[in-house]
Amino acid sequence: MRARYLIQLLPAALVALLCGMVSPAMAENPTVGSFWYVIDNITEIEADAEAIIWVTLPPVWQGQEVTLGAIEPSPVAILDDPASGNRIIEWRLRPEPRPVDPVGEPGQQYFHYEFELHQVDVHKHGPYRITGPYVRDSEEYRRYTAQEPGIQTDGRILDLAREIAGDEKDPYAIGRLFYGWLMANMTFRPNNETSWDALSIREAREGNCDQYSTLFVALCRSVGIPARTVVNTWLWGGRHVFAELLLPGHGWVPADPSLGQLMTSGRGGLTEEEIEATLSERGVPQGDAGWAYGNLFGNRMIIALGKNISFHSPTLDRKITLQTMSPGGIDAHPAGYRLQGYNRDVVHGGFYVFGQAMTEEEAHVLAHQRLAKHFFKADVQDFEEDVCRKSGSNFAGGVQNWINLGKSYMHKGEYYKAEAAFQRALLLGEAHTRENHALIVWVHNYLGNCYDLLNQREMAVEQYEKALTYDDDFRGATRYAKRYLAKPFVMP
Repeated sequence: MRARYLIQLLPAALVALLCGMVSPAMAENPTVGSFWYVIDNITEIEADAEAIIWVTLPPVWQGQEVTLGAIEPSPVAILDDPASGNRIIEWRLRPEPRPVDPVGEPGQQYFHYEFELHQVDVHKHGPYRITGPYVRDSEEYRRYTAQEPGIQTDGRILDLAREIAGDEKDPYAIGRLFYGWLMANMTFRPNNETSWDALSIREAREGNCDQYSTLFVALCRSVGIPARTVVNTWLWGGRHVFAELLLPGHGWVPADPSLGQLMTSGRGGLTEEEIEATLSERGVPQGDAGWAYGNLFGNRMIIALGKNISFHSPTLDRKITLQTMSPGGIDAHPAGYRLQGYNRDVVHGGFYVFGQAMTEEEAHVLAHQRLAKHFFKADVQDFEEDVCRKSGSNFAGGVQNWINLGKSYMHKGEYYKAEAAFQRALLLGEAHTRENHALIVWVHNYLGNCYDLLNQREMAVEQYEKALTYDDDFRGATRYAKRYLAKPFVMP
């Protein structure tokens, strides 16, 4: 039996004292969940093989309390970054050697922890009357007004901040001006991966939620307002980044400029009906784009605070600094893992599961939905197809699973099977269009690819044109459709 590591975060009373946001409802309605990190497609393990994984634990944060359960395998340590408030698991595994077996089944290794999440919405909607100055010699003030990698505070960033703020002196009002400028002047690119530092984002004036929040933080810090980014995972899937600014006497106040822009007619890539439905489901006031400056709805778990997270690794006996952790492992920059002695096409990654307990077998199946892009990159389509079939029986309603299966067939040259899988994904997705809006766009693109590969160009064009009707550039979907409207798709 593997060892179990139990740990309890701060008690509810202390959390309430620290943030003033915990209500009795927090304790009454917990959400159970787990985080899984899976190393898969293991076909060879050398004698000196070793895996080291760093992953953040959900921190103590206003509006949430997290009670940790079993952590398996037992971690080397749970590490603190006192400057940011983050806590990091360091896992180290030295597996038994595994010789190459050309007919053997690929192996897996699992790392996971369990938790209970208690949460409430956060409402700090001002305006606030700031009655006192910042404590400028405090560690918190110095930490969150400092320039750091990716967050510049001088030069063109400072020039822009001064231009936007004008003669305003109140930090709450200045932050609101920055928030409004971002909504009015930035273009949302969900899959943008080219401009991660504040100065580049300022010049490009486009980005995703992380980039919007990074620029907001840089603008605040440049004029002496403490600010930081915050990473959350949605309870229904996917991750998001927003920002916070610190106000004297009022604590950390959330600011989500990318969400605010979504709430502005014509700016978020959704129709009026879709915006109304999205906001209604989340309890956001209709037509108030300023709501996301000071308020956050629930159904999220905070997983990392700030950027440039530092900690001392006992395994490596040195300081590690990761610019981003969302929450770590392969989802960190630079990489939050060290793998040696494994076959080169090993596939790995992490994901959260909410609302249900999960066995290793179920986690293995779900990993192939959540980590599909890594399997395709590793060129292990036969393996992916087999697990997708198993996933279809265990998680039958998953649109993403049918997309993965269709992509697997397409990579293997079985285009009619791929078409059938994508049509099934489309059927499931359209039954719940709002929840699967972004996925449906890509299903049309993939169907267009299939028809191009089957030399049915008219049908391909029809699918690309349908993708464009959604006016949703999720992960570059619009640009992808336009590319293959101009010329037929061919397999790389």
